[in-house]
Amino acid sequence: MNQSSQDLLQQQYDSLPYPKIPLEKSPAKDYDSLFVNNLTTSYYLCHQRVIDTKDKVILDVGCGSGWTTLNLAFANPQAKIIAIDLSQNSLEVAKKRLEFHEFNDVEFHQIRIENIAELNYQYDYISCKDVLCLLDEPLETLKTFKSVLKSDGIIHTDFHNYYQRFVYYTSQELFRCLGLLEENPDDFEINVVVETIKNLKPNVLLKQKVGGLFNDENLDIKSDKVRQAILMNHLLQNDKGYTIPKVFEMLRESKLKFFSMVNWRQWEIRDLFQDNSLPTVWEFALENASEEEKLHFYELLHPCHRIIDFWCNHDEISSSFQPPSTWEENHWQKVKIYLHPQLKLPEVKQDLLMAIKQQNPWEVSKFIKLPTTIPIYLSAGLAAVLLILWEKPAILQELVSYSLKIQPINLVTGEEKNYSEAEKEIIDLVIKLETFLYLLVEKI
Repeated sequence: MNQSSQDLLQQQYDSLPYPKIPLEKSPAKDYDSLFVNNLTTSYYLCHQRVIDTKDKVILDVGCGSGWTTLNLAFANPQAKIIAIDLSQNSLEVAKKRLEFHEFNDVEFHQIRIENIAELNYQYDYISCKDVLCLLDEPLETLKTFKSVLKSDGIIHTDFHNYYQRFVYYTSQELFRCLGLLEENPDDFEINVVVETIKNLKPNVLLKQKVGGLFNDENLDIKSDKVRQAILMNHLLQNDKGYTIPKVFEMLRESKLKFFSMVNWRQWEIRDLFQDNSLPTVWEFALENASEEEKLHFYELLHPCHRIIDFWCNHDEISSSFQPPSTWEENHWQKVKIYLHPQLKLPEVKQDLLMAIKQQNPWEVSKFIKLPTTIPIYLSAGLAAVLLILWEKPAILQELVSYSLKIQPINLVTGEEKNYSEAEKEIIDLVIKLETFLYLLVEKI
């Protein structure tokens, strides 16, 4: 990014720190966000190990008003968090936000990304949200991240999706041609955008695509919410869109390796077809396609995601992830089973206890919905086995023994369960819940 465009971007975020969220708002009930921002989630997907976040070092790049920083602090108890941004005004808001929620040991620095090595940290986790798409040389930034990332560290970043945001790039180019982006856009420029789109005929494609906001007769262009929506979409400085092939190309050049979309379940291409019997050409194509190709197919068929949101790590780290569904019987004798830490909450346990008392099915996906597209239910008897995981992880034998203790009778035959029968039930339960990361299974 050249000096003028970087300065303009800094001015834009100085005038309206992003996102505009009240300081007192807490992410404590935003279970999906905490699930994503908890280092445990991505570390398990990458290494199939459960990590303790205590004393881990986390960098929040482009922290803005501190909302992501706060999420990281909530999700990773006792981790060391460093937040950086170009905008001093944004940093001041971020610091106030963290202090309001009594996170007083977060470091804040006004520093350019290319200079982060000067902070003298190596990071376990780097979070960089809504930043790379605004830079002229995101490849160099990825290389910088790699240089300060620990050997088993993880990067969470994203790019604006070119296909999904195409209409906004059209709008930005239109208003750039009108000269609205030569300086930091403010009230005058916002008014021009509103007047332009409001006065377009209904059949004009731009109005059809983005007109929802502008069709409101009572639109308050002085409200921070409306200003933010216009500035971040129609008047965003240096905004660029990317495709899956371009993102993967940059990762290869920076010697980083993609290992998962953040919302991986919402990128499943087979879900786009009406039934399980795909056309022959598609069956063949998907059987032989790489992960990159499958994701590219998805974005071409259904560009519904605003961002290409993913995790990556050092390319020299080989993935040894083996889904428990593929394990041999002897593998199960040496495993430790964890409840995901973002489920170990009083309100989740209370909901489970209520289901058990009433002998109702328990919706395990009620709180963390991101890993699934449909509700996931467990019978009260099976769900009750999870209670011992609130205190500590357990080996398989402990779960089986507890299952036999609380439900010793086969409800179909009326006879006592034997150990093998109960063991199979518990293994099936663990495999089912591990698919969604509600349970984490670690070989020991």
